[in-house]
Amino acid sequence: MASTAPRAATATTRTMSAWRRPSTTTSSISPRARRACAARASSSNANGNGNGNGSNKTLVKVCGITSVEDCAVATASGADFIGMILWPKSKRSVTEDVAKAIAARAKADGAIPIAVFVDEDAATIVRVCDAIGVDHAQLHGDGARDALEALPMRVRAVWVLNADANGKIVTKFPGDEDKLIAARQKSMSGEQGWRAAVDFVNGPRRVVDWLLIDGVNAGSGTAFDWTKLKAPRGASRKGWLLAGGLTPENVAEAIDAAHPNGVDVASGVADASGVAKDEAKIKAFVANARNGATTTA
Repeated sequence: MASTAPRAATATTRTMSAWRRPSTTTSSISPRARRACAARASSSNANGNGNGNGSNKTLVKVCGITSVEDCAVATASGADFIGMILWPKSKRSVTEDVAKAIAARAKADGAIPIAVFVDEDAATIVRVCDAIGVDHAQLHGDGARDALEALPMRVRAVWVLNADANGKIVTKFPGDEDKLIAARQKSMSGEQGWRAAVDFVNGPRRVVDWLLIDGVNAGSGTAFDWTKLKAPRGASRKGWLLAGGLTPENVAEAIDAAHPNGVDVASGVADASGVAKDEAKIKAFVANARNGATTTA
């Protein structure tokens, strides 16, 4: 019995020592690092390489869809996104009733419908998205981009940047980050800095799901110099799409030069009317985009 107590004590000591030993998988990692790891894991599980599709393929968005029939052709060809223009001044604009029918077909076929806005305010964007059953809004003009801060997070934003002929981006980024960071640093430098941090987190929305880089004359079918384009990194949750003058003939070259997460086409797959889509062009565009280089983001 005399020898049992020391052994028991030693076992207890080892047990307590093990209990106190910090975990190398959680406790030694800061909360900020854990959040970053979780975000990367979530992104990887949901989006594969960031493309949002769980694979390495280049995403394809066919925009300016004006009928359920054209939507069906695009989705059957492999399109991942279907764009519908709700801005009435566009030659490819559709009514809310038509947009609702197109959106329903897109979702039934496994694609994501996107409503395109140009100068509408936040209230209009939310109302239209709810009415047609869409949760992705493409903010294509200054008015629509200005609405971002007032949009609820349930409306996923596609922020359009415009690049000039030389591939230089000439549009402001979401939230005007430089100005916001400077203002945040100034407000946090005082005694009430902690309150400024809380206000920043709970303040206006600045997050977008996708960036879309188009030419200055969006929808014109005019390309810009993709080789000089410096695509932004980290400015959106899921990545970016390349648009502007893309056709079945040049899409693979554009992907190889710019390495986007996806590509966007409208006039490049239109028929002679410039409005309705050409089935052969859509099929060729998707096939050539799939054969192009995949993103390195």
